[in-house]
Amino acid sequence: MPFEIKACTIDEMHRHPTFADRTQAKVKVVLREIGSRETFDHNLTLKVWANTNERMSKTEINTALLSRAATILKRTMSVADVEVASDGNVSRPPVSG
Repeated sequence: MPFEIKACTIDEMHRHPTFADRTQAKVKVVLREIGSRETFDHNLTLKVWANTNERMSKTEINTALLSRAATILKRTMSVADVEVASDGNVSRPPVSG
């Protein structure tokens, strides 16, 4: 079944309590699974962190956190035996043999 990433938002962002150069956040992801007859939305929460500093803007920090979330999501999808396209569409690889 193919998957699509429908939404990705940062929630609960804060500085790490021990490491001064690290920001933590929870990233909410809505993943839509498209079947032949039904469509299912899966709500995921990814715990992410990024190395940041006080000179970084909020936009740069958000980009770093979302990049980390994209890496985790791509790894998760590969474990689930699916592929993530550059446009965000996710689909199963063709079965061979």
